[in-house]
Amino acid sequence: MKHLFIKTTVFSFLLCVVSALGASPQETGKTAPTKRPLTSGWFFGVRGNYVPGLTVEWGYQFNSTFKLRMMGAGFFRYDKSFSADGQTYNKVRVRPLKVGLMADWHPWKNGVRLTGGGAYNGDRIHLNQRVTGTLLGQPAAVYGNITANLKYRWAIVPYLGLGYDTEPLGNTGLCLSADAGFWFQGKVRPRVNLTGTGQNNGAIIDNVKIHTANLINKHKLMRTVPMVSLGIRYMF
Repeated sequence: MKHLFIKTTVFSFLLCVVSALGASPQETGKTAPTKRPLTSGWFFGVRGNYVPGLTVEWGYQFNSTFKLRMMGAGFFRYDKSFSADGQTYNKVRVRPLKVGLMADWHPWKNGVRLTGGGAYNGDRIHLNQRVTGTLLGQPAAVYGNITANLKYRWAIVPYLGLGYDTEPLGNTGLCLSADAGFWFQGKVRPRVNLTGTGQNNGAIIDNVKIHTANLINKHKLMRTVPMVSLGIRYMF
């Protein structure tokens, strides 16, 4: 289901961009369209995201080329599977959460825009699983049940991407909006607890911290996270 969403969103985004940067009036024989009108005012928007989640935004458009928006994103959680050092962890829970500020620049004074910004990164990752077999050269009894809570080292993370906003639909003040870009999040750091015989052994705990951090850090798309979204915006 999530793959269908991202494919549909990417197709819609590309279709919007192609429409905006398509054939010139000389090639089509049509009269040149007017520039995007100079507009200003407050707006409110909601969008669905991949990675799974929801973004709520509130902002101000200063003119036909620039606007600022405050955003909050996340509000959902999902499970993933990760493997390292001979152990597979199913149902590793990921909870995305970001609050930040975005700046949109429309260099061609149409719907296409460049977007940059930053946000507080409240993303959290949680795993809880009993070790089986051996791990890091030690039997499962040394570890028992591993519980780990991981967060990203950078409290503030940058975003860079492309977007497209349609003209208002009729006289409603509503428009469609699409985004595609990346959050540059860096690496995670873990806090771990064990229930096995090594629960009070500092060296064992340090090794488990390295092990659980490697579960996430070795995946590039967990460090540089793609963000694709499609939503609706209302301008007051």
